[in-house]
Amino acid sequence: MAESAGQRVAELRMRGGVARVHWPSGQCAAPPLVLWFAPDGAGAERVAACGAVVIAAGVPAFPAARAVLEWAAAHPRGLGAAPGPVLIAGEGPGAELAARVARYAREQGWPPVSEVDGGPRGIAAHLEGAKRIVEE
Repeated sequence: MAESAGQRVAELRMRGGVARVHWPSGQCAAPPLVLWFAPDGAGAERVAACGAVVIAAGVPAFPAARAVLEWAAAHPRGLGAAPGPVLIAGEGPGAELAARVARYAREQGWPPVSEVDGGPRGIAAHLEGAKRIVEE
């Protein structure tokens, strides 16, 4: 396990390739789980800094992306993330893949997902909005 800007980072080796898991620094409660698609996982550190456990999967072929989602949804507690909908997002060509994977999950009825647009800023806004709802 490595450190990146105060965050823990580890590699997940899967049949479809390698994904990196980024944990936010200084989290007490179980943070949400984000599946992040971007070339080479670019921007994953910024997403984790928003207060989420991030699986940065690069931009794999759709079957591998689907497998990462299904694995992540089945193992949130093992990653230190809160159970619940997996947030799916991406940048560049990863945004299109994120939309396709989210659509697949909704059509199949599992796993529960929330698609988030706008890259790291969109995720930060989404998490801040969710935090306000919980606090009210």
